[in-house]
Amino acid sequence: MIHGEKWRCLWDAKAVLGESTVWDDRDGCIYWVDIEAPSINWFHLETGAKGSWTTPTWVSAIAPRASGGFIASTADGFVHVDPKRQIYLPVIQPIPNPKIARLNDGVTDRKGRYWSGSCDSSQWDDSTTAEDKVSTLGNFDVRSTGELYRLDADGSVSTQERNIVTANGPAFSPDGRTAYVNDSMPLVSWAYDLADDGTLSNRRDFLRFKPEDGYPDGMAVDVEGCIWIAFYESWRLRRFAPDASLLEERELPVRRGLRPAFGGANYSRLFLITGSQGYTAEAFAEQPLAGGLFEILDPPAPGLPTVPFTG
Repeated sequence: MIHGEKWRCLWDAKAVLGESTVWDDRDGCIYWVDIEAPSINWFHLETGAKGSWTTPTWVSAIAPRASGGFIASTADGFVHVDPKRQIYLPVIQPIPNPKIARLNDGVTDRKGRYWSGSCDSSQWDDSTTAEDKVSTLGNFDVRSTGELYRLDADGSVSTQERNIVTANGPAFSPDGRTAYVNDSMPLVSWAYDLADDGTLSNRRDFLRFKPEDGYPDGMAVDVEGCIWIAFYESWRLRRFAPDASLLEERELPVRRGLRPAFGGANYSRLFLITGSQGYTAEAFAEQPLAGGLFEILDPPAPGLPTVPFTG
């Protein structure tokens, strides 16, 4: 196990596009997916045992499901999966035209509803590096084909936001009344009011960034209501207060942080999957641990338990 200042690499997995770090209390494992090398992967925290399942198609996010296995965002839409039993059961495709948009990140809220956003397919295909993102994004009005969906326990899907380029997150405040959503390419993080029935309202800018800050990707919230955001192409994981002030910045040994998640006993440990899409031998020489699964050491506050999907 390789250690650095305030981090350690648990698994030098060489993930191409790692996403959806999530802790599962049921088996004591940290799970994550690799979108570009389609798989669901797990690391047992106590023993260090590792496992992987090559999925029938790409999977971009998973969340534990109360009735067993996981709910997943995939090329086929929302799917019930169980990687250890190799079960893959499509539920519903929420995207009207999968040729122009595809699902991306996804999590459950404090009531066990599953939220997953989509992103513009062309920007996904065209944008690997920071230089690609700047040169190929073009007109936001053309590229804003992504949406944010909510999947309820009864299998119904509703669209909660439109005109997104690259949806990441969301994340939810400890009381479940505020939702945070990143649109990575326009470099913005929004906050919303979240009603008991799962309706979003009162969208406002939470944070705005510059390209040199990196692209805001996955998020996690701790018990103090602070939001940890991983930044693609920045070497940084940052912690923001609910008032949007920057509280802490962690330097990583890799450029592409993708999704942090709390786990372990009392959710007191913080984990992060990373990526290496398009990396050359020279890039790996600079960042030999790119695509690794990391633990971020000594977070100042624990996280919140993952609420399983109730469907």
